[in-house]
Amino acid sequence: MSLFYLFPTISFYRRILFLQKQQLVFAPLIALLALLSGCQTTRSNIVAIPSPADMRSEVSVNGRVSTLKHIDIQHVGKQIPLTYSEGKIANSRGYDWWVSKHFALKSDLPEDKVKLYLELLEMSYPHYVELFGMAPSAIDKKRIAVVYGSSRQRTKEAMLDDGFLRGVHKTAGGETMFYNRAGYNFPSHRQHHQRYIVIHETMHAFHMALNGHSTWAPNWITEGMADAIASHVYDPNKKQLTVMVFDRAPMNYLHLGLQQYYQNGQPSFEAINDDPSLKRGLNFFIVHFLLSDPERYQYFKRFIGKLMDANPHSENTLPTANALLKQTFPDWPQLEQQFAAFVRSATPSFYIVDGPWEQNGATYWLRNTESKTLNRLDIHPNFSSTHAVMDFPAPDKTPLINSLDEHSVAALIDLEPEQSKRGEIGFALIADLTIESLDARLGRVKPKEIDFNKDTLLQFTLQEGMKLTVSSNQELFPAKSVALLPQLRNDIKLYHQVALTLSKRDDALIIKMKTQHHEQLARLPLIQIGVSDLSLQKISLIGRNNNHRITPYFAAHDYLITNEQTTNPWHFNDAALLRRAFRNIALS
Repeated sequence: MSLFYLFPTISFYRRILFLQKQQLVFAPLIALLALLSGCQTTRSNIVAIPSPADMRSEVSVNGRVSTLKHIDIQHVGKQIPLTYSEGKIANSRGYDWWVSKHFALKSDLPEDKVKLYLELLEMSYPHYVELFGMAPSAIDKKRIAVVYGSSRQRTKEAMLDDGFLRGVHKTAGGETMFYNRAGYNFPSHRQHHQRYIVIHETMHAFHMALNGHSTWAPNWITEGMADAIASHVYDPNKKQLTVMVFDRAPMNYLHLGLQQYYQNGQPSFEAINDDPSLKRGLNFFIVHFLLSDPERYQYFKRFIGKLMDANPHSENTLPTANALLKQTFPDWPQLEQQFAAFVRSATPSFYIVDGPWEQNGATYWLRNTESKTLNRLDIHPNFSSTHAVMDFPAPDKTPLINSLDEHSVAALIDLEPEQSKRGEIGFALIADLTIESLDARLGRVKPKEIDFNKDTLLQFTLQEGMKLTVSSNQELFPAKSVALLPQLRNDIKLYHQVALTLSKRDDALIIKMKTQHHEQLARLPLIQIGVSDLSLQKISLIGRNNNHRITPYFAAHDYLITNEQTTNPWHFNDAALLRRAFRNIALS
């Protein structure tokens, strides 16, 4: 070997650099030069896969609400972690593996998305355990496998890599197969659904990790429990997840359940259990019914344990579940009556009239759309209902909104700075028209301009961060605008926030607009606009052509988070001991 190869000249290095600049890559030659000159190269900077026992997942749990305190997440590249899939998941082109304490995620998504989904799953994990009353064996050594691709096609490719030779479902949001016990998630354009599907599919994988498959249970358990726990509200600012939400805005299974209940002839609990077809809304009702009473909750836990022990297969699943239900619940006719009453009393607080609304915590906003329609989300809570109403944490208190009562309502608007000149955002009240106003106006407007079959809305919208406009969707009076004082406009430019509070006093509405350091009042006589009465506990959020966020404040929405640490939805102390005692008493 010549000395030239042992001691390359300076000119030779310059030549190599020149070729690199010309995008001519000589990787093997460069590696040889590095070796001969005494440099060490490593294959990658990926560390070894940490053991689940060596990773931290610190979640503060208060009933159905988890708040993330700390989470360890490790990128492990192409190293395949030990999971309950038992080696049946392969690597996929462009995918890497990431692990947290309880989960292993194969994904080609950006790092921020990967971390979000692992955070959501670690926050969901205590609730999976609570719902089934048990954790998978060897969870301190193995993880639950999750796959989430950047597109439907990329997820399909990973599924084919992992043996989905039967084909991939054309419309599903995700799939979990018993043979490899991993949840596969298809991304969508809806942020709420992106989160929902990973919580839903991973609960199936958790379910399968308990005993290898989930064919031992009817639809209302396999799908109903997954839908119930994935029915969530997430606050990204607080890293706070509320699961098993009964009454929320997007993906409203409460609406779907009522629709299916009456379309299917008001089926009994037994009929829903025995129906092999998937009816998500009805399944959702059964699970929430069983979880809505502390005694039923204990019987439900006992039933799940007995059904898992029986472990029926195929055609035996539904009859076995039917028999065990009647053995477990002491008074089946009474349970059926209670179920029917529960469903018939259900009244959704939310109805999306129009628009792609998203919900973050107690805040709502619109995804981008080309529609010129004024989008509307009705929020009509009946806080005297016997079922859960807006059962997620209330918005934080703010000095911009003072104490409220039944004669007042408020909304906090957080403006996107770059969109301050775009569209409008606000809320509306449902108005009853005075007879005098109708008589007077019908003489000077065309009758077809008043649609007596739809609500008459009194609308309050902030426009361009400059003025508050009061108008009617029925065009009963010309729109009226109140220019915000210069002090308020300056505050909005600095802090991008304004609160609107409406209070009914005698025959007028008092409108308060408040920013960080200033406030402005306006008075609107109801007779002046032909309105006889208004409910301030039923509002419609309205918005167009922006992503501003709006948070409604109701006096009766008082769902608060305490410092209690329990996964029990009833906040029982020593819930595990109570469940054990209940089973022993019930068996005696």
